Amino acid sequence: MKTLLVTSVLPWPLRKNGGGQRSALLKKALERFGPVDVFAVGGSALKENTPEFDSLLPSQNVIDCIVRNCPVNDIPAWGFGPFKQLARTIRQYQFNYEPDPTVQDRLQRVLEQHGPYDLIVGRYLQPVIQSGADRIKDIPKLLDFDDIDWQTLKSSIREKPWPGLGGKIGASLLLSRVKQACEKSLDRFDHVFVTSEEDRTLLDRPSTVLPNIPFADNESVRIDALEADPASRRILFVGDLQFPPNREGLDRFLSRIWPEVIKQVPDATVDIVGRGLTPERADRWEKIQGTNVVGFADELVSFYKRCAFNIVPVYFGGGTKIKVLESLAYGRTVVACSHAMRGYGCLTETDPAVAVAESDEDFIHACIRLLTDPGLRQAMAERGKRIVEQVFSFNRFASIVADHVPQEAIR
Repeated sequence: MKTLLVTSVLPWPLRKNGGGQRSALLKKALERFGPVDVFAVGGSALKENTPEFDSLLPSQNVIDCIVRNCPVNDIPAWGFGPFKQLARTIRQYQFNYEPDPTVQDRLQRVLEQHGPYDLIVGRYLQPVIQSGADRIKDIPKLLDFDDIDWQTLKSSIREKPWPGLGGKIGASLLLSRVKQACEKSLDRFDHVFVTSEEDRTLLDRPSTVLPNIPFADNESVRIDALEADPASRRILFVGDLQFPPNREGLDRFLSRIWPEVIKQVPDATVDIVGRGLTPERADRWEKIQGTNVVGFADELVSFYKRCAFNIVPVYFGGGTKIKVLESLAYGRTVVACSHAMRGYGCLTETDPAVAVAESDEDFIHACIRLLTDPGLRQAMAERGKRIVEQVFSFNRFASIVADHVPQEAIR
C-alpha cells in the first residue's frame, strides 16, 4: 500500500512540537503497510526558510512543501474603521478553508509523478481543503481531524471575546462558516479520527478516537520513567511559546499563581522551556523571583529528571495536551487547569494521577501540596505512568489506524 499524507505540520524532527510528533506517529503507523509520501502545505510556520532545512525534507519523504500566506493587505473588506478590520479578520480565517488553484496544481503533479497512491490521509483539515485532496475520486481517504476547527476557534473567542456588537456578530458568522466548510469536506472521507471522546461527540458522523500519545525520538516510540528526587522543589513548564494558549497560560501562571506559591515555598523554582521565546518576554519573566527562563532546549530529559512535577496552564485551544502524557511517561505528575485535561478522564477517575485545578486558587494549593509532599506526587506519577503504558501506547495507536484502513487500499 502506498500512502500520500497531506499535512500542514511536518513530521518530527522537521517540526519539533506536539503537532510534528503526531504527524510522525501517524506516518510511522501507516508505514507498517508500505511507503508514505508527505505533501505539506501551510503558513509561515510550516518550515524554516533555509537551504539546510530543505535538505532534510527528503529524509521524511516530503515530496512537496508549500508555504501559503494570506495576503492581509490585499484582502478587500467592506465597511470602515473597526468594521473593516473585523471583515479582514474574518476573511483571513476563510482563506484557510478555500481551495487554492496553485496548490491544487502542485498536488496534481505529485499524483502524476509519484503515484499511483492507494490511500490519501489528511492530517488536519485545512491543507486537505486547500489542496483539493478531499475532492480526489477513486482513492480511499482518511482524515486525522485532530483539533476540531470550529471548537478550537470557539474556545479562543470565549477566552478572548471579540469586542463590541460587531465582534459578537462577526464571531458568530465566522464560527458558522468554518463549521459549514469543515462539515462539507468531512463528507468526502471514508473515516475520521479525533483525539478525544469529547471531540467525537461534536461530529454527526462515524468517527474514532485516535489518542495523542507520548513521543520518543527512537524506534521504540517509548519513554522510560526517570528516578524521582524527593528533595526537588523545581516545577517545570514545557511548551511552544509561539502558540498563544501556551504563552498566555504561562503569563497567567506567573502573574496570578506563582507569587502565592513562592510565598509558601520560598525555595521553589520554575523552569520555563520552549521554543519561540522573545527577548522582551524573556527579560520580563527573568525578573520574577524563582524563575529559570531557558527557552529552546535540545533535550528535555535533564529538565524532567530534576523537576518535582510539570504544570500545564493552558486555558483555551483545541485537541488534547500531549505534554500531560509526556510528563507522566517520564514519571512526573502534573498540575493542570481543567481545559488542559480535556480527553484525559481516565487520569482523574478514582485515584487521580494528576491534579486538576478549576481555579487559580486550586492551582496554587495543588502546587504547594505537591512541592511539600514528595510521597504524594510520586504515588500520583506512578499511577499515571501505568495508565499511559496501558492506554496511550504506540502499538494501540497503530492498531487503531490499521483497523480503519479501507480494505480496498491494501494490495
